[in-house]
Parts: sequence; structure tokens; C-alpha cells
Amino acid sequence: MARAKEKTLSLLGSAVIALDAVAATEVSLYITPTGKQMIPVLLILCDFDEAVDEAVITAGKTGGDCDEFVGDRTLTNVGAGFANEALLITPIPNATPLASVILDAGEEFGVEITTAETTGTASCTAEIWGRERDA
Repeated sequence: MARAKEKTLSLLGSAVIALDAVAATEVSLYITPTGKQMIPVLLILCDFDEAVDEAVITAGKTGGDCDEFVGDRTLTNVGAGFANEALLITPIPNATPLASVILDAGEEFGVEITTAETTGTASCTAEIWGRERDA
């Protein structure tokens, strides 16, 4: 399986996150293994347990600003059909190529709740998709 993570885009890690958490709460999704680097490509939020319309998250290296992959993203568009909805979060390039963060061995990729959901106790599963490569 380790070689598959080097040759394809794959699910690298996931965790359940509480979107009503106190602001500036980080949740680790993946720790880069020794001798590897990690290139994140896509963050998927799914398995919502209720509608969401005001939580704000960032994603990137944990332990700092946690926004190297994406800055503030307001989680809208999760309405009455929340059980069957997923949010796809990725940096969107414009006319120029996008430079993305690469995590080195031992570095963690995570999500930070920067604004809590206050209309309920929403949670969801956060999945980070990407690839590993030799350092």
C-alpha cells in the first residue's frame, strides 16, 4: 500500500472534526512518515450530522497558522440534504500555476476551525487526499 501512496492520489488521512469547537482548534489529519514528503491535493468534508452555514476553517501545517493549503473557507452550501452532501476544498489556480505546500517528514497536515458553528453542534469527517514521495 505504501507504494500506491507514491504513485497515485490517495486518501492519506482523516478525522472527525467538531465544527462547533472553540475557535483556533486544530485537528491533525496526517503525519508525514520518515523519509517521505507529502503533497496535499484535495480536502473533502463529508458525513455531516446537521446543516452548516457559518463555520470557517483553514488547512495546512499544524502548529502554526495552519493555512498554507487553503486560507479561510466559510462552510456554506451544506443544507437540508446534509447527510448526502460533501464539500470539496482545494486551492483554485487562476491563469498562473498554483504553488502548493509540501510537508516534510514528521510534519502534520490538519484543519483549524477559525470560526465555530453556533447554530448547532455540527461535526463532519475531514479527509485529506494527496500523494507521498521520497524525500
